[in-house]
Amino acid sequence: MRKQKILVLSFAFLLSTVLVYGQEQKQRETNDIAGPSSVGNQMKSDIISRKAKVGWYFLDSLDAAKDRFYDKTGFKANLDYNSQIMGVTKAIGNNIGASGVLRLYGKWDFVRRGTPFQGGLVFNLEHRHKYTENPLREYGILDVGYAGLIQSVYNDDKFRVTNLYWRQTFGTNKVVVYAGFVDMTDWTDIHAAASPWSSFNNMVFATGSVTIGGGYPGGSLGLMVSAWLTKQVYVVGSFTDINGKATEFWKGFDTFFNKFETVKTLELGYTPGLEYVFFKNAHLTFWQVDKQTGTGIPSGWGIAGSVSWGIGEKHLPFIRGGYANEGGAFYKGSVSVGYSYNIAGPNTFGIGFNWNRPNPGIFGDGLKDQHSSEIFFKWQVTHHSELTPNIQLIGNPAFNSKDNFTTLFGLRARVFI
Repeated sequence: MRKQKILVLSFAFLLSTVLVYGQEQKQRETNDIAGPSSVGNQMKSDIISRKAKVGWYFLDSLDAAKDRFYDKTGFKANLDYNSQIMGVTKAIGNNIGASGVLRLYGKWDFVRRGTPFQGGLVFNLEHRHKYTENPLREYGILDVGYAGLIQSVYNDDKFRVTNLYWRQTFGTNKVVVYAGFVDMTDWTDIHAAASPWSSFNNMVFATGSVTIGGGYPGGSLGLMVSAWLTKQVYVVGSFTDINGKATEFWKGFDTFFNKFETVKTLELGYTPGLEYVFFKNAHLTFWQVDKQTGTGIPSGWGIAGSVSWGIGEKHLPFIRGGYANEGGAFYKGSVSVGYSYNIAGPNTFGIGFNWNRPNPGIFGDGLKDQHSSEIFFKWQVTHHSELTPNIQLIGNPAFNSKDNFTTLFGLRARVFI
């Protein structure tokens, strides 16, 4: 325990050193290094969605009113409802799975708003629920027979607090700190098409290609520091409690300070310029996780990498992958390649292919390598609604001993204000 605390304190000192260095850089605009499903970037995406040709015009005045209220108070919140159904051609259980998620997310910037030292609260309150016997997060394993997550966020947690943290900028806004109850997928191994709410469903195309241990904690006590070292190079470091539960987030103080079992990440990335961090990006992410005494899952470490390089304004090919040495990661190895079109616009197309090797420490010995692909099209129906049909093709589903191939058809809907 003492060694672990010393390591984390050393890690915090390293991050503070990076923070001081980052303060010396000169940049007026805040540049969070966070993924598309983070609260801040989700709210920016909601604004872009207003460009759709068909509008709910009675809501346009509400959008304008919220913008004016933020200008006066620093507070802004959005509400959305997400619903998805999937069906599989060859199942080991139920053929149909469906779930829904209600979210209230926003920010309150009330400390030195509009200055390089801006601070405020970020929150994301959710109610996740299932329509069928198994929610979509478990549907892939229990009904499809796939060792993995065909959808990572549609579970049956009911009420949960995914984000409740303090966001602080320093110096010239090139250093950003998150401290509180955080979701490590918001900043780890970022990728423009990695949002399970609006792009790919299968997590092999998202954080770490499912090769990061610790269970991807959300609503857990943690700290993240990101800094631009130059206009092209950035670093992101974090540690997060792996025993925290978003459904009982208040217990995180006990698990963090008494058990002190954490997952640590350190990411080094390159982009031609600050404005290209999502669209021309190459990075390596290193992680280490402690042994989980409650479950007996051993400690572990690994590395994930990603290159996504935009061509023109709308074409974004990518290659991503990772390797894990224990730590409770789903896969020992995973590689994904793909392409997305108009990922920053209201209507988006994406296609991806993945190979992965299930971790025998989690799923048992003797499982075959799995292959999967996914294709989706997000259609912006109105200013405040989206429909996303999608298809997943899975080869060698690990727990389906009868069939070597199966197909999933899905439809995702989102309404937001």
